[in-house]
Amino acid sequence: MGTCRSKEQGLSEKSLTRGTDQKKLRELSKPNHQAVVERCASGSEHHQSSVMNPFVDWGFKYLFGTERNKRNLVGFLNLVLELESPIVEVEYLNNENIPYYEGGRECVFDVLCTDTTGARFLIEVQNAPISYIRNRILYYTCRLIDQMGQPGDKWNYNIDKVYSICLMNFMYEQDPVLKREFMLQDPHTGALFTDRIHIVMLQLPCLDAKSLSECNLLYEKLLYLLLQMKNGMSTIEELKRKVYEHGLNEEIRETFLNVLEEANLASLSKSDKALYEARLKRYRDNRACLDYAIEQGIEQGIEQGIEQGIEQGIEQGIQQGISQGLIEGRAEGMAHSKREIAKSMKNKGLDSGLIAECTGLSEIEIENL
Repeated sequence: MGTCRSKEQGLSEKSLTRGTDQKKLRELSKPNHQAVVERCASGSEHHQSSVMNPFVDWGFKYLFGTERNKRNLVGFLNLVLELESPIVEVEYLNNENIPYYEGGRECVFDVLCTDTTGARFLIEVQNAPISYIRNRILYYTCRLIDQMGQPGDKWNYNIDKVYSICLMNFMYEQDPVLKREFMLQDPHTGALFTDRIHIVMLQLPCLDAKSLSECNLLYEKLLYLLLQMKNGMSTIEELKRKVYEHGLNEEIRETFLNVLEEANLASLSKSDKALYEARLKRYRDNRACLDYAIEQGIEQGIEQGIEQGIEQGIEQGIQQGISQGLIEGRAEGMAHSKREIAKSMKNKGLDSGLIAECTGLSEIEIENL
């Protein structure tokens, strides 16, 4: 199975671009326009499912961010963080973080809570690719730490631990793995500088298990279950049967079954179901339009970039020139691609903030398109 677990020293950035060879780039530049347009027009690329998609923002908050489902959150945190001392109880905190100055960026966390030790737990779900995803989660983490400051000269910088978990429905690394953990450490000796910051990044597409039995670790089993719910190809009863047949211990099994029970759309009230379906439609619309914009941008950007790169390469010489030209052409092509993607999303009426997160362009650049 293509999953692995690793802990990295420090908080250093790696390449945020997934490696793609020239052949794949050319393949990507030939989208099925009719299929994409039909998806965008319909606003849906999935059949009607009886299982809640946990990666729709309302769905995730309902399953893990409400008082009635607090035990789901406790189980989730214990499985993903694998702490020596399990979390027993949590209390939800205000998930809106207002900036201190005018024009500052407001942070709205998907789930934010604290346990009996004072440690804080932040969970973020990201469905659209963001080139600066690590910077974003680090910024959110630091905002939580900043909140712990107290007025007066008696405060001695006593801050609680912050655990930040980011679930990504995309891959952003050249050599991606399912789970990466980051703490502040000495890069030479591995000595821990502080345990106050603990960041966990989960690249969900790396989990390629075909069944629960192919998942080696308990947190992988939970993520597998959530991805099965996202795909919507199985009923609640089928998913429950998989859990029963797998032979999990009672506590873990009950956590999984409770998540499934709460994800049963048939059990939702009319008002909750209406809220979920409204968010699901927006999720599908954004996904379809983003897919179309990306395919259009890649096709136009890469073709133009390669053409410009080759022309420049010929001027500099056959061997050295073509090599250098292709490199610069790809870079220029990808920059052009981002602009085309942003322009297409803007024409679709999507929010400038969402466009900025998806493309890496600033909101000023987007407004000037």
